[in-house]
Amino acid sequence: MAEDGSSEDRTQAPTGRRLAKAREDGNVAQSRETQMLLVLGAFLAVFSIAGASAAVRFVAHMHGLIEHFSTPIDDMASIGLVIRQAMTEGFLLMAPLVLVSLVTVIAFSMFQTQFLFRPQALIPDLTRLSPFNGFKRVFSLRNLIELFKSLMKFLVFGIVLYVIASGTLNVAPEAERWTVRRLTYELISWFTYATLIILLVQAFIAGLDELWTRHSRIQKLRMSHQDIKDETKREDGDPKIKAKRHQIRMRRARHRMIQSVRKATVVITNPTHYAVALSYESSVAAAPRIVAKGTDELAARIREAAQDAKVPVVNSPPLARGLYALPLDTEIPQEFFKPVAAIIAYVIKLKTPRSRA
Repeated sequence: MAEDGSSEDRTQAPTGRRLAKAREDGNVAQSRETQMLLVLGAFLAVFSIAGASAAVRFVAHMHGLIEHFSTPIDDMASIGLVIRQAMTEGFLLMAPLVLVSLVTVIAFSMFQTQFLFRPQALIPDLTRLSPFNGFKRVFSLRNLIELFKSLMKFLVFGIVLYVIASGTLNVAPEAERWTVRRLTYELISWFTYATLIILLVQAFIAGLDELWTRHSRIQKLRMSHQDIKDETKREDGDPKIKAKRHQIRMRRARHRMIQSVRKATVVITNPTHYAVALSYESSVAAAPRIVAKGTDELAARIREAAQDAKVPVVNSPPLARGLYALPLDTEIPQEFFKPVAAIIAYVIKLKTPRSRA
């Protein structure tokens, strides 16, 4: 594919082959924002189902540990037990959330790439270690656009979280009188609400990013007229070579036809424009078969081959034109039986004295 043409010349949509080749090279439309949306959705779903109760259990256990934190512990085994208990509670709280997020990322990546696996992508690329290439990647237009998108997203998220957090300030004085359990449920409720709002905002951002990602990929894969010609030439072959092969096939087919003429029963002509060779063996077929046909120059060659092989040539313009319209190597239909039978009978009659002599 020609890659040195200017982008102004690439006005044509990419062909199916171009898209397939890009996918094989790992160039697929992958929206990071859509991936983040699904991760947030899975995170919120798991947290709503199991994470809230795990958080309550975690706070309850940690509250118990904190209450006894001021009590001196001289036994190292007890200290180790406390540490293990805290780590276990933290693991039970975070493990399902992390695991679901990880599975979501892997599953969505496989879905977006349609289960594309490229072992060659695991091979280290030494060109990526070049400081110059790294500088170009960092300050490329694509990365600058991604940076702008990230800044805008964090700005929007910051505004949303600020609005949500401002609403909690009204109840802050009352929180001093809450029990640990109620405070935990209030925090969980606030966290769930904030995550849901962020999820809705992320859905809007992901929709825009999905459209942009697909549009950007198609724009980069657009082709010029010369690109399409080169691809067609590679896929279908050089037209000159195809024409040459076609000529060779036609020449071989004509040669086989001429060889069949030498074994024909009769050749019916126009007399100059059409020639049709018929072969008839009553013990083999019920009707004569067309073994060769041609017009003009090929008709002349058929007549010459018939004369060399002493095959009778009969002049019958209407019959020759009618037989020429029929497919090659097929038996003639019933409507031609009578005139062809008369000619074959005439030919047999001509051959009879010779056979007796």
